Amino acid sequence: MKKILLSILIVGSAYAEGIPPHAEMKKPTKVFEHAGLTREEIAMHRSSEDHFPVNDIISKETVFIPMTKAMGYFVKSLDYYNRNLAIETKKAIKIAKETGKIVYVNIVAGSDIPEHRFGARNNVYKVDDFPNGQFTIFYINPYGMISKDHYECGEYGKLGRDGVSFQHAVKTFGSVDIRKTVERAKKSNKDYDWEVIVKFPDMKPTIRIFDTYEKYEQWFNRTRLPSNVATVKKVRVKVGLEDIVELTNK
Repeated sequence: MKKILLSILIVGSAYAEGIPPHAEMKKPTKVFEHAGLTREEIAMHRSSEDHFPVNDIISKETVFIPMTKAMGYFVKSLDYYNRNLAIETKKAIKIAKETGKIVYVNIVAGSDIPEHRFGARNNVYKVDDFPNGQFTIFYINPYGMISKDHYECGEYGKLGRDGVSFQHAVKTFGSVDIRKTVERAKKSNKDYDWEVIVKFPDMKPTIRIFDTYEKYEQWFNRTRLPSNVATVKKVRVKVGLEDIVELTNK
């Protein structure tokens, strides 16, 4: 897992005026908080915070969950699947925040406890200042964030497992937020196009129109044209009235 920072989406007046994320942006005037971000929103998110990407296989949209939210889903999964581990992990989070140190959640190992096979139903856990090799389940950083996840999706909640899948926890306990974010992405792609005007000094201007933000993003990542060469506008599609109406003029 990555180091975690607080997550908040800051979308400025540039978004309201239809200016794309790769153009010059004005000072933000509005703040929106979402449990998940679309590709378009994450590109306009002007901070260094971390997000956990989730690929929705049905809509084929990528959703970005702020790591603080994702961590909350993970703790909920611990409560559900392994109450003993959840209790010690919450205790470790509190200690790490209060002391500003890294703390560890270890198994209280014994001869009858296999290392990472975990045949026992009720392993005993303890918060400690030091790791204990294969018996260390998590470590908690001074921000109170959990790191080290031993298991992958598909091993979630098996009998005797102490570790649980971070990916599965986010998809399961964050399903409502993920669905809302996917719907925002689908609506944006339905209502808008992304119009790019490419103008080199020795060439006539050319126009490219992308019907989804992802296609525009793929094009931008291939070309990496500067904003003084490629001007991008988010435009509203009006079927039956006119093909494209500039969002900035509405």
